[in-house]
Amino acid sequence: MPSVSSPRVRSHTPMSASPRNTERSNERTNEKRPKACAYCFRRKMKCDLAIPCSNCVEKGEDCVSVARQERPRPTHEKIEKLEAEVLRLENLLARSQASPAAGSSSYHGPQEWMPGPVQHVHHSHHSLSPHNAISPGEAARSRLRFGQYGDQSAHGPTSAFFDDLPEREQLLEDSPRTSGLDEATEKRYQSQATAMAASERHNEVLNLAAGKLELDGVAPDLAMHLLGLHWNRQHYGFMVSYRPLFTRDMACNGPYFSKLLLNAIYFSVSKFSDRPEVYDDPSNQTTAGQCFIRRIKALLGEALDRSSIPTIQAMLLLSSSLFALGQQSAAWVYSGIAIRMIIDLGLNYPMIGNLHAAEIEIRRRIVWAAFIYDKIISLYQGRAVTLGGNQMHVAHRFFDLFEEQEQWTPYAFPGVHQYPGSPACAISTFTAYCSLALIMDQVITHIYAETSVPEGPRVHLHRLSASLDRWRASLPAVINCDPGSEATAPPPHVLSLHMVYWTLVTLLHRPFVESGHLYHADPPQTSICWARCEAAANGATSLLSQYRRTFSLARAPYLISYTTYVASTIHVRIAAQRGPQSEASRLLGVCLEALSENGATNPGVQKMLGMIQALMARMGVSLNAGSVSEAQDDPLGFGLDLEAIVRSFHNRGDEMNIITGNGNVNQGDASVPGPPGPFLYDNSLDSLYGFLNFQ
Repeated sequence: MPSVSSPRVRSHTPMSASPRNTERSNERTNEKRPKACAYCFRRKMKCDLAIPCSNCVEKGEDCVSVARQERPRPTHEKIEKLEAEVLRLENLLARSQASPAAGSSSYHGPQEWMPGPVQHVHHSHHSLSPHNAISPGEAARSRLRFGQYGDQSAHGPTSAFFDDLPEREQLLEDSPRTSGLDEATEKRYQSQATAMAASERHNEVLNLAAGKLELDGVAPDLAMHLLGLHWNRQHYGFMVSYRPLFTRDMACNGPYFSKLLLNAIYFSVSKFSDRPEVYDDPSNQTTAGQCFIRRIKALLGEALDRSSIPTIQAMLLLSSSLFALGQQSAAWVYSGIAIRMIIDLGLNYPMIGNLHAAEIEIRRRIVWAAFIYDKIISLYQGRAVTLGGNQMHVAHRFFDLFEEQEQWTPYAFPGVHQYPGSPACAISTFTAYCSLALIMDQVITHIYAETSVPEGPRVHLHRLSASLDRWRASLPAVINCDPGSEATAPPPHVLSLHMVYWTLVTLLHRPFVESGHLYHADPPQTSICWARCEAAANGATSLLSQYRRTFSLARAPYLISYTTYVASTIHVRIAAQRGPQSEASRLLGVCLEALSENGATNPGVQKMLGMIQALMARMGVSLNAGSVSEAQDDPLGFGLDLEAIVRSFHNRGDEMNIITGNGNVNQGDASVPGPPGPFLYDNSLDSLYGFLNFQ
């Protein structure tokens, strides 16, 4: 007979009478106690919970207990909403997998600007066999990992984290080359982001009046003055900062604000300010913002422990500002930190998740701002790009359109009183910058960083030249700019965009004039390349004159001076043959005055001015004391000795110098040591790529 178990009787013994229950009760009590004091928690150190703890005693810190807040349990309503959101995203992911080309038109990749059929460059040593190939969606998902608190990091298939990815990775977009959003979703995100920007602009005023904005000890009047300079001027350069989230979190210490970023903004715009309190020595322009640099260095150590969006933004702003001050090494290091953090967070890969439209927007803006700046600093220093076009898997389509039609007036440009104002066209300009930077990436990679034979870059010339032509032809009418127009000048960031375009035309074509053997092999092509350089120099200088008349060059961005320097290298060679009464001589004079004017606040500009003056002395070029009001305007390339121009690029009569894989420079059959550091290309005394390293 099977035994029948008797029913289990629940014990009514008080919990205090059970040692095991007493232990559990103590565990629950301990869970509510702080696990570290404020200092140990901030420094991620083990705390012994003594009062004061041993770490605080050793470091001389005030030992302050951290009160732990109870987190409310999620309600059924919230769980249902999250389940519905997951279902919606799963359906969206399934649709994108079923029709991967559905959103392809939303990505403006480099091939969009290429002539004829799209040609993909395949590198055999990077190719995957059919047995180990992975889909684009799997590749994207393999790189992003989410922590338990919503933070993210990027890892590849070889990482130990690859097999530990949580289910939430399914929220990633499947195609790394598209926005992954259908038209209705994209429009909804645009409405959300633009509406939030308008709302936060209003809240910014209210929070300032209520004293809620974190200014890090700076007087409100000075702080808002510096922030106003930033939003009116520097912000439009590469759109590194994102105002709605920055100002929102400035009032609540949210994740998109940090004191490091705030002080980076203060420092980067101090040179535009006339306030004596931002100068250590008001008589010395180079001391602007030094008090903020000291504060930045105090904040920097802790900020580098963990990748974050505000730290990335701060590093990019610091890099740009320090380079203009001549601190090239620091600028390179800070930009490298920013890009490392971008890759660490996987910001160069698309994701949707539970992010608000504005949070997707800030990620897109940051990664593209870094991509643009990476190309600029590569040109300055002659170093290989750090963030290549093949690493960009995020569409440069932006949701927040608030600053597109916002009226822009030159608040940050002292002495400009008659400018009528203009729509900012910020998003159109930034989007065009992104497309131009993709072409710039290829020019640097295929023309200046080529490590094979000198003929290698020739195969890319026609393709990239056509890409530049198509880029300009496809610009929206609102940001189109005719160099010879007498109309009111557009905002300075629009002028800068077009000046960079003309500079890139010169960067592409000038190497094919510098290389003497190419001239002898194909004189007509060399002649065409020189004509393109001459047209580009004229176009850039016309825009420079317009910029100077309207806004002044006294505190213009460093990039304006670089475009001026590049144009000068063309003007000086034409002036050497056509004389001091020529149009080239007049344009050269305009460039020299611009470099001199801008050199007062940007010490790095003085190097460029000195290089052009040295080139003038070597070529015997002198300018008239007075300006040339009616100079002869000859057709492009007319009457010029092209062989003499080719010879003028070579200090020792050498050919186009290509750095080989072992760091040496090829000069015919000889091999001589190359310049120090990872500089890939050397050409002449007035080098365009890495010009600061060849003086």
